[in-house]
Amino acid sequence: MREEQQTQQRGKKSADQRKRHTAARPAEQQPEEHELIDGIAEDVAREVERILGEAEKSAADRRASADDQARAVFQQAESKAEEQAERIRSQSSSSLRMERRRKQLRLQEQAVQEVLKRVRQRLAEMVGIREYREVLLAWIVEGAIGLGMAQAAVNASTPERKQIDKKLLQDAESKVKELTGRKVSLTLTDGDPLIPQGVVLKAADGRVEFNNQVATRLLRRQSEIRKAIQDILWKNE
Repeated sequence: MREEQQTQQRGKKSADQRKRHTAARPAEQQPEEHELIDGIAEDVAREVERILGEAEKSAADRRASADDQARAVFQQAESKAEEQAERIRSQSSSSLRMERRRKQLRLQEQAVQEVLKRVRQRLAEMVGIREYREVLLAWIVEGAIGLGMAQAAVNASTPERKQIDKKLLQDAESKVKELTGRKVSLTLTDGDPLIPQGVVLKAADGRVEFNNQVATRLLRRQSEIRKAIQDILWKNE
């Protein structure tokens, strides 16, 4: 019963966190991408919680063993039993706390890397489907705003360039105008396609660019992802 209540509380709190994250998103960012990352983060966090639960059970067994040692000391040397028993308990407790913390940090980093891996896989699977057009639109708009230039050339991988047509670029220009009040002219570059997934916008003079490729986007969001996993895993500590 207690585990079911805790599960319900975790589910409610995760839902509240998703609502707060959604409300705080900038208008130019793509909601589906945030929901994708948040959902994967929660799945991985639940897996880590299961692993930690098994570790806690093992630690409880060792604590019981430490108590048995303490009782044996008490029986063997009554005059010094309390002092020795307390020392055993203290040493065992300190050692278990340090071990648990190290395990938490190790699992937390593994969880972050697993989230990044799953997000990359999911985004790669989306290339070519109709919904991916909206993802590209959001990335191009974000890049155009970040670049801050009146003219910019858009580049992407070969499969993605097939979805970046004149209509998509016009929609991006309109969105930038809506969000910033500035006009921008966007074209698809004549250069070689990119190899990694995502888009890169380069100013007309070629001196500055905004990298919105998947690897770079995830690198920018690593702190946010790590914080989300921390909130889910260690909220009761």
